[in-house]
Amino acid sequence: MNVKKVLTGTLAAAMTTSMMTGFVMAEETKENSDITIAYVTSALTTQIFRDQVTALEDYCKEIGVNFVYTAQEDEAKQLEACDNYISMGVDCLMVHVTNVDMFADTMKACQEAGIPWFSYDTKMEGDDAYYGWNNYDLGYAIGENAAAWVNENFGEGDVVYAASNNYPSAAFLVTREQGYKDALDEKCDATIEWVAEANGGTTDRGVTAGENFLQCGYDLNLVCAINDSGLCGVYQAFQAAGYDGDKVALFGCDSDPEALEAIAEGGIYKGTINTGLVNLAPDFIDICVGLAKGDESAKGDHWGDFIMITKDNVQDWLS
Repeated sequence: MNVKKVLTGTLAAAMTTSMMTGFVMAEETKENSDITIAYVTSALTTQIFRDQVTALEDYCKEIGVNFVYTAQEDEAKQLEACDNYISMGVDCLMVHVTNVDMFADTMKACQEAGIPWFSYDTKMEGDDAYYGWNNYDLGYAIGENAAAWVNENFGEGDVVYAASNNYPSAAFLVTREQGYKDALDEKCDATIEWVAEANGGTTDRGVTAGENFLQCGYDLNLVCAINDSGLCGVYQAFQAAGYDGDKVALFGCDSDPEALEAIAEGGIYKGTINTGLVNLAPDFIDICVGLAKGDESAKGDHWGDFIMITKDNVQDWLS
């Protein structure tokens, strides 16, 4: 027997075991300061997302976690950012998913690199964690908010001319739009006639949408929107044209600060939905940190709630 060879093999095995044990211990005792969380999202063209990123940054500083992010409108650049963070070896990648098919291969590459993938807003099969809302229910709540106003101001036999300010490039927002259309059709005594729609998910696009709505050939009574940022643009266009009155109302979602102020003023901006997105920043980061540390409770699906806001309770939400 070659004793030297046996001893060398034994020593190598011992070193390998020691290294593996050390690796496991390092994973178990990873400090917050050793963790880097990366976030990839769409361009920060809406106030709610700008506030969200600020809240994420602030909480990471508070708990001593490293935080990096990329905000890009172009989907190819979002994928590029994901690839860059995977190459960097971040400890968790959180992605605002708008298109499941687009991110599927990137998620696989991320997980193969040993990096947990956290899907936000749109569920991806096989992700390590997910946080979102049932977007049909969220849209239905927008519609319920609007239906309550319709039923106060219109009766059976009346026709309510409505416009939808949507964002069809994101599948979850198409689902949200369907939710408010169904709620209005089901809950209103009057007939809801959808006579106009526009892709107006940002304030600038919303202004253009509002200008087009005013030229649609109908005296619009109602505008429902998938978010507040776009609807604030519609509101600006309506204000500039002096288009208001008791038979006009706007209903959105996200409780953007500008929307809350408009609701408090008591004009045609009548309601929104609060998802608590900004206040959820610590929850999002805690999930990421948990994933990075191997905490099983961080894995799986996490679901958010929401609250309908009108003039009756808007003061509770103003800062």
